Amino acid sequence: MSADLIPQPPLPLSLWQKRQATLLYHWMSLDYLKELKRMIDRLIDGADVLLDLSRRQQRDALVSSARWGVRDTSANWSTYAHPALADFRESTIRLIAWRANEVFCGTGAYQCARMLDETSSRWMTEEEEQHFKAQFEAVYSYAYRISETTGKNLRDSCMAAYWLDYASDFPRLPRLRVRTDVVAETGRRPPRTGVYVPQDDPYGTLQFAWTGNDEGALSAARTFNAAGLEAVHALGRHALWHDEARMMAYVIEALKQRRLQPEHGIDWQGVDGLIAARLVLGPQVFIERPCKWYFVEMIHGEYDDAPDDTPAAPPAHRNNVPAGQP
Repeated sequence: MSADLIPQPPLPLSLWQKRQATLLYHWMSLDYLKELKRMIDRLIDGADVLLDLSRRQQRDALVSSARWGVRDTSANWSTYAHPALADFRESTIRLIAWRANEVFCGTGAYQCARMLDETSSRWMTEEEEQHFKAQFEAVYSYAYRISETTGKNLRDSCMAAYWLDYASDFPRLPRLRVRTDVVAETGRRPPRTGVYVPQDDPYGTLQFAWTGNDEGALSAARTFNAAGLEAVHALGRHALWHDEARMMAYVIEALKQRRLQPEHGIDWQGVDGLIAARLVLGPQVFIERPCKWYFVEMIHGEYDDAPDDTPAAPPAHRNNVPAGQP
């Protein structure tokens, strides 16, 4: 029998990989995208109420000036900012339609945010402005999960942080199955749309890839370099990114021994808190490498009730290869 035809044993996923796959499938679901459309609708409806109130109260007469003209008026905001919100909604509608052809894309959240930042909202009261900005920030954060996933820009540290935000939404993880018969490669479109796990690297961040266009091709795996593997070994998988005391102690000692370099102007004396430790450690522990991938299938309606204490996989061993060699 050909080696290619020999059935492969099931490939177990670590707890961290299960969480990543759960988040990726959630962010790329059609229901998630439709909820974004509803959030944008509510944001626009609220803006329309404010614009109508401004006109009835004749606020523009109070904020227009000889020096700045109508820059701070609701009329100016309606001319530039409101269409940006409408474009954001229209682009989201297109994304929903493209799903029928298994085409995925980032959202228009960034472009909309740029236009809103460049348009004065002084015609709003301070309370109205704070409320609108808080609403838009919620929409932006929600939409940006889609853009990060389709851009394949996520790393282990990001996924660990996001899980803290979303864990309450998943009291039970969905059942996932690694399909070793569905193989993909970095730089190529996958054979199926969905989540993929690196074949040979337990620390490579999972990716979502799709078949509808070339942008769906898998990127290089984002995984730990030697410094990252050292951090995992020293801290343990459960403490990495989350345990403030151990993270601080590890980063301070690594900076003193020059195993890590100062980042963002933070030296060992400036490591005060978890955020500072992450800012130093994060940029220095990752590497990108091409690899082969296996498809991770979600079994709808079934759940993984394994205990929440999956042991960390051993550090991956990778032989050094000279530049220019396969």
